[in-house]
This record gives sequence, C-alpha cells and structure tokens, in this order.
Amino acid sequence: MTIKNSTFGKLTVAAALCSSAIMCASTASAAGFQLTEQSVAGMGRAHAGAGIVGDDVSAIHFNPAGMTLLHGLQTTVAGTYVSLDIDYKGLDGKRENGRDKPATVPAAFLSYQVNDSLWLGLAITSPYGMRIRYGSDWAAHERGISGSVTTVDINPSIAWKVNDYVSLGGGVSALWTHSKIKSGIPEGFGDGQFEYKGSDWMFTYNLGLMVTPIEDLRFGVSYRSSAHVTARGDYYIRGNNYMNGEGDGKGRLQTPETVYISATWKPIQRLRLSGLARWADWKKFENMRFSMDDSNNLQKTQFGQMVSMGRPELAGMLQSGLSNISIQNDWKAAWLFSLGADLDITDQWTIRGGIALETDPIKKQYLRTALIPDTKRLWLTCGFSWKPTPKWQIDMAYGHIRGIGHRDLYDAAEGGKKVGKFEKMNAWMAGAAVTYRF
Repeated sequence: MTIKNSTFGKLTVAAALCSSAIMCASTASAAGFQLTEQSVAGMGRAHAGAGIVGDDVSAIHFNPAGMTLLHGLQTTVAGTYVSLDIDYKGLDGKRENGRDKPATVPAAFLSYQVNDSLWLGLAITSPYGMRIRYGSDWAAHERGISGSVTTVDINPSIAWKVNDYVSLGGGVSALWTHSKIKSGIPEGFGDGQFEYKGSDWMFTYNLGLMVTPIEDLRFGVSYRSSAHVTARGDYYIRGNNYMNGEGDGKGRLQTPETVYISATWKPIQRLRLSGLARWADWKKFENMRFSMDDSNNLQKTQFGQMVSMGRPELAGMLQSGLSNISIQNDWKAAWLFSLGADLDITDQWTIRGGIALETDPIKKQYLRTALIPDTKRLWLTCGFSWKPTPKWQIDMAYGHIRGIGHRDLYDAAEGGKKVGKFEKMNAWMAGAAVTYRF
C-alpha cells in the first residue's frame, strides 16, 4: 500500500466517525443557552486553557491555532449528559420546577497535519442550546412555559504554524438552529398561550492565535462571531379571549460574540496549571422577537367580534399585539473565569480538576424570564484521562454548576411585582470522550 493510499484510508475512517456524530447531533437537545460542553477533557479542568493544552482535538472549536499541537491524523467523539434543577417557589407558597428530561450534548472533531506548517480540521458541535419546561397553567406562565433550542455547528478550520513561537488559525461555521418557545400571552392581551417553532441556517466564523514564548508556557486568544438568527416556522395563538389562529411566522434573536483568553504552564514535568477568561457579549441579546406573517390568520372569537364592533381601534391593537410578540431581555456582557490543573499520575493516567466563576448577564433583574432564568454561577469540575495505548485516549469528567446570584422572578417585564424566587438553579454534567490517533 502506498503512503498516499494509506493516508486516504485513514481520512475515510476518521470522516466516517465524524459523520456518525453528525447524525447524533442532529437529533440532540441541550441544557442552557451558551454551551461550553464541547470538550470532556476541558470540562475536567473547568475549561481552563481552552484550546491550547493540546490533549484533545476540541482545540478546533475553542482556538483553531491550537491544532498545531496535534500530530498526524486525530479524531475525537464526545458526549456530555446534562441535567437541570430549576426549583421555583412563589410568594403564595406554590412550587414549580423547570427541569425537563436530561439531554446529551454531542461533539466530534477531526484534525489532520498536512505538513510541518499546515493543519486542517473539522468540528461538529452544539454551541447553543436550551431545554426547560413548566406546567402549562403554573402561576408565572406569562414569564414562560417551555423552551427548547437545538443547534448543530459544522466548523471546518485551518491552522498555520508561523514558527516555533506563533500559530494562527481560523474557520467558518454553518450553524443550524431549531427552536420551540411556548409562553402565556403577555399582560394586556388577554389569556391563552403563544407558541412558535422554527429553524434556520446561518454562517459565522472563528479566529485564533497561540503564542509559545518558552517550551512549557503558552498563551492563546480566540474569537467567535455572533449569529443573527431569523428562523422561519409556525406561529400559534391558542385559548385567547379575543382571537386565535396559526400561520407562518419568524423568530429573531442574536447570539453573543465570544472571546477566549487562555494560558497554560507546566511548572514541573507532570503538573500543568491553566487559566481562562471568557467574555461573551450578551448585550446583543436584547430581545427575542416573534411575528406572524399575516395577522389575518388570527380569527376573532365571539367576544372578540363584540369588541371589534364596539371599539375597532382596540381590536386592531389586540390583533397587532398578538401577531407580534417580543420577550425582552436587555442583558449585559458576561465573564467566565476559571483555573484548572492536570496531574500525570503515570504515562497512562492523568487526573484533573477545576473551578470557575461566571458573572450574571441579566442587567435588570425584573426582566428575568422563566425560560432563561440566568444568574451568577459557580463551577466545580473534575476528570481523568486514560491512555491504554499510544493511539487511544479515553476521557471522563463530572461537573456541578450552582447558581449563587439573584434569582427573583417578576410578573411582568416592566413595572412588575415580585411573585417568587428560584430557590435552586443547578446543573450536573457527566461527559465521556474517545480520541484515536491514526
């Protein structure tokens, strides 16, 4: 067999592994909105040193310049199991929990070293996701009933090792989103429920820089652009006093642009210390807007017809309001700071741990919704790697995220009164990954 045919065969096998991950990712949901569960090894150290540690292929997602640390042809397939506990207690004593069924966040990566200076990579990840559900008639249903966001990001990348000190990388992404949102009708427009289901494809890009001033010390900076989502789908109004109906519609929102600043250092041969500062510009997430293409698809109820005859201007206002619903967020930029350590027990076994603090993106606490009830969060994680042979690596990790900041809920976005508090905003994560070096 020639070297050319051997390389082609390795690429074919690796591509098949990534293709199977695509099929898994296309049907998966995820907990949370911005997901960081792309790397199981990274999760074990709270993602400190993201993209520049060089112990798995997820560098393609976090910092494509970090691909230059990977030799030959490598592939990683990973999955992270996520479970939420969103425990709410109203001032009236009634309780509700927004936990939905646990979900799996899949990821797959492929890196190929073309020569001593050039690398090609492919990442298939789920960078954003959400899965939350309350009872349809719970007390604060106007602040949200259920939400589900599924994403698949297909991200080919390229990396160039300029010299022994500097590496550059970049890539483009085809991002697919599918969302389902259900909420009570906003105050002032009657009772009932609003629901939207829609999907969209869009393109983003990512860039990375890695600097290695000395052999055991590295720094990295990377950037991932925001996505402008305008998803086409179905729009429903049900159970309203005035009018009900369904029709084509669209949903609009903007995801944050993100910057990773990371560092990693080996003070001694078997110990690695890493850090991360991640900035996410949630100021772009001002609101989620939904609209029905043709408001005439809303049919008046008998009571609505009476209102239309007596006060046609009120009927017009109700029709416009019910066909154009906006969920206001008005968030601010948020930071995640993490520290982590890796200790090589033997040449085959590595253990790791990490801690992180993530700031609260909600600028005005009365705007907190039940669909995305965010707050300040503390991360505690641990994990290990096992290399049974030089070609195989198995990673496992566990993490706990605990909400420690503001958790109050108000009955309306503007001028509302406090109706209760989320007593818990916790998440548990368990991940496993397999890496093969051809």
